[in-house]
Amino acid sequence: MPVSSRRPRGLALLIGAWLLALAGVGVLFGIHVISTFLMNTDLPLLFLFTSVIALSFSYVSYRMSTKRLLVGLNTTPLSEAQAPRVHASIERLSRRMSIDRPDVYIARLGQPNAFALGSRSLVIDHSLVRLLTPAELEGVLAHELAHLESYDSLLQTLAMSLLRMVTTLVLMMVIPFMVVVSVGCWGLSLLISRPVRGPTSVGSGLRRGLTRFVIGLLVAPTLALQAYSRRREYAADQRAVAVLDEPLAFAHALKKIQRANEPGWGLFSWMFSTPDRRMEQTPLERAFASHPPTDERVRRVREAAKGAGLDREASQWYHVDIN
Repeated sequence: MPVSSRRPRGLALLIGAWLLALAGVGVLFGIHVISTFLMNTDLPLLFLFTSVIALSFSYVSYRMSTKRLLVGLNTTPLSEAQAPRVHASIERLSRRMSIDRPDVYIARLGQPNAFALGSRSLVIDHSLVRLLTPAELEGVLAHELAHLESYDSLLQTLAMSLLRMVTTLVLMMVIPFMVVVSVGCWGLSLLISRPVRGPTSVGSGLRRGLTRFVIGLLVAPTLALQAYSRRREYAADQRAVAVLDEPLAFAHALKKIQRANEPGWGLFSWMFSTPDRRMEQTPLERAFASHPPTDERVRRVREAAKGAGLDREASQWYHVDIN
């Protein structure tokens, strides 16, 4: 009985010592690799070259994805004969913004919406022109043209590429360190008769911290890009107010689109006075949202219109038709 009880303990000591030795080798190897990289004078040049390659591939992917999305959404070009009012609005707004007139496409997206795609493409949902008045539709078009003016889609794509590259480089250093720390903690736990896992194991707090750090690195690019996207939405709203004759119509359009996208109401929800049935977003939902809350956008648009002395109501209440 004493002999059999000593054998598992001896095996645990042997494995613990082997794990500690393995962790020590990992530490020495890591120090050697890091010192070699830090002493390498070509490291900045290598990082610059890698960044250029990543951005180049990202730009090519961006240009190709625009065409793929247009095909995937089953869009069709919207001619001037089909929608003269829409094209007249785009022509007028493009001159005011001093940008090239974009290509306009019509699609059936399943919900009233419009969005800028690529560097010079504008996609409009078929139902949006039935939902909004001409002044309201012009407000939405001005917002999307503001995105094209600022190259927001391209900048977001390039920023995501850089963020992912930097995150990958950091993870390449952190994950080996995390593995070495875990192996060393397991070995020390076995040597001092502690559980290998659980809160009483050696270095449990450090390992949890490293795990959260790695998860944070994986999530950080998305959070940063979404925060940037929300800022660009506010900026596009402000730009739209600056070029519109009736900016309050844009605020009306935002509210109509919000209500039309609520389940169970559809395109005619804006006609009815209903209590607010939307649930408040949690902080996590707000952090991952690409667009800020519509109510906040409407409030800022109204304040900007009032500050610019353009807080008059829209006078055109007929709808746009597409032939």
